[in-house]
Amino acid sequence: MTFWERLYLPEILKGIAITNYHMVRNLALHTAHLFGLAKDKRATTTTQYPEERKHYPDNYRGSHRLTLREDNSVRCTSCFLCATACPAQCIYIEAGESPDPNVEKYPVRYEIDTLRCIYCGLCVEACPCDAIRMDTYVHPRIWGFDRKDFVETKELLMHRSRVLAEKGREGNMDEMQAWYKEQDAAVYNPMRPELKTYTERERPSHLLKEPELTELPAIDRRAVSGK
Repeated sequence: MTFWERLYLPEILKGIAITNYHMVRNLALHTAHLFGLAKDKRATTTTQYPEERKHYPDNYRGSHRLTLREDNSVRCTSCFLCATACPAQCIYIEAGESPDPNVEKYPVRYEIDTLRCIYCGLCVEACPCDAIRMDTYVHPRIWGFDRKDFVETKELLMHRSRVLAEKGREGNMDEMQAWYKEQDAAVYNPMRPELKTYTERERPSHLLKEPELTELPAIDRRAVSGK
């Protein structure tokens, strides 16, 4: 470090100058856009999702998918290596006897809890038969009210492979955003006040009745100490 860098004050002033420059520049461009000027210059660098999409690179670790064989069956053999390698313990597999005589087991249930998943990719590296991948170019789901909305089942993981093969890399993203719109319209629609919002939903049955509190019998401490 140079002498001026060791003083820290010049570096702090330099950082403040860069921040103020971007603030003034973006403010000026936004103001110009209101009057129809400088439309060819972008004011901010933030992706305006979902109106705009960020182009994910080929090595992006997106949502998981289960790969399929030529007969459209799941390639997974329920060896549990992915669940064993998972540091977040978010993979649940229930194995069953496979109808294929060449395969010993297959996953009757294969679920991933995306609320616990850290998207490290260790499950992909641990799989010996290339049964699970993260090349869907889809970011994790960010919409839901219950934990079950974030648990991805075997059917969903297999469906992503079919969509990727039929519609290409943008197919899964298109379906996820369409699902967002359907759920948003079903939960809250200002044009249809009869639809309840999430906070106005009926309470679960086990919460409708408050538990009755019964008083515990008092203990005669003198009688106990007298014994």
